[in-house]
This record gives sequence, structure tokens and C-alpha cells, in this order.
Amino acid sequence: MFENVREIIESHYCFWQVSPYYIVSEDMPEEGVVSGRRVHAGFDLDVYGVKMTRQPDPPAEFWLVYNKLKDVVDVVRHENNHACSIAVIPFGSTVVLDTRNYLQPMAMLRIRITHNLATHEPACAAEQEALKAVVAQLSELGITAGRSRA
Repeated sequence: MFENVREIIESHYCFWQVSPYYIVSEDMPEEGVVSGRRVHAGFDLDVYGVKMTRQPDPPAEFWLVYNKLKDVVDVVRHENNHACSIAVIPFGSTVVLDTRNYLQPMAMLRIRITHNLATHEPACAAEQEALKAVVAQLSELGITAGRSRA
């Protein structure tokens, strides 16, 4: 068994990728056509790791990394004075295939950073700062940006 989360991260060649998180806001005037607009509400930071087994259920290592990322998010949320919402979303039974690496099966966790404002408001500096802080914490754990080294 692994002694610490850093060993798990290294053995599974973990990396992260960030993408914008959008929501669709619908405006419904009393007399008129419903209109919708896409609002950049934050960021999705996806953490990938090479899946070592073919079992559908995630191994214990997956949940150890999940719990560590929850701890990271709690620290960042506290440092950010709860100015935005940060959540870790597990995709335990989902397999992502790395098309740039011969369809290598990957496990994934998502860190969603979004605002605490009304849903029609765009993301602001608080989300940017939270993203920077989460990325810095991931770097300290040995999770790099980009793609798998496997």
C-alpha cells in the first residue's frame, strides 16, 4: 500500500487541465420570447491519473487522493474568505481515454470553482485567485499541468 498521497500521485502520473465553467442564464420577460445567454461562471479544474486496473469501482488510492483534494479545497476556501464556491467532484466509475496516449484509461476528479453571486453574474477576481491558489497547492503535491507523462 502507498505510504502517502504524493506516492500515489507520482505512480499514477497525475496532471491537471483547466477549462472555463459556463452556465446558461434564461431571461423570461412578461411579454416576449425567452432568451438565454451563456455566462462564464468560473472554472473546472480536472485532475487525471492513469487507471492501473480494469475494475469498474475506483480503488482505495482514488479516495485517498479525493480526500486530499478536499483538504486542499478547504484550505483555499478559508484563505479566500469563502468569496467563491469550490467543490471536489469525484467521477469514480468514469473512465476517460487519453487519445494522445494510445487510449490509456484515466481516472478523473474535478475541482469546480464558481462564484457565490447570482447565477447571471460572470466570474470575477475571487475565482481567479482561488484558481491560482488551487494550482499552487496541486503543484506542491506533485500534480503538474498538461498531460500524462505515462
